[in-house]
Amino acid sequence: MRKVNKVWLLLAGVLVVTAAQAEVYRYVNRQGVVALDRQGVPPEYVANGYEVLDDEGQLLRVVPPAPSAEELERRAAAQRQAAFDADLLQRYTSAAELEWAQVRQLRDQDALIGIVRANLDTARGQLQKVERQAAERQRAGQPLAPELLTQRDQLQREQHRLEAELKRVQELRASSEAEFVRERVRLQELLGAKR
Repeated sequence: MRKVNKVWLLLAGVLVVTAAQAEVYRYVNRQGVVALDRQGVPPEYVANGYEVLDDEGQLLRVVPPAPSAEELERRAAAQRQAAFDADLLQRYTSAAELEWAQVRQLRDQDALIGIVRANLDTARGQLQKVERQAAERQRAGQPLAPELLTQRDQLQREQHRLEAELKRVQELRASSEAEFVRERVRLQELLGAKR
């Protein structure tokens, strides 16, 4: 019984090898000439696509060309848009919901801008006070205390940090506003298409 199984396995292996050898690959070479090859398609032509034929010249399958960089980017952009659309529809079921979310988010960002501005005004006021003290000491002919100089340097650094933070949150608010406009337009398109 085992001997019979081994014979069948050997016969099946021969058939598979024979079937594989019966395939002919058709591709276009560099000169634009259609080439036929039983060994396979040379690696430099695989990306251009090719056809697989049987021994009688019948088409078995077509291997399409690899997508171009532009096509890959178009597909990636379509996937990003689909993900954006799905997320948008999950977050908002109506334009009114989006409007309410915009009002809340922009209100929160305005509050943050107000806090940073208040902190910046405080730092500027403290810096002016320290600079006035330093000027008074100089006018009186007194040496500047090292603590006063250290405090002035710290306040200047804090002022610069707060100015950068104010710029960042203002840019964030402008970006949020632009994003809401984009989302509103797209949501209206998506909701209009659903009807």
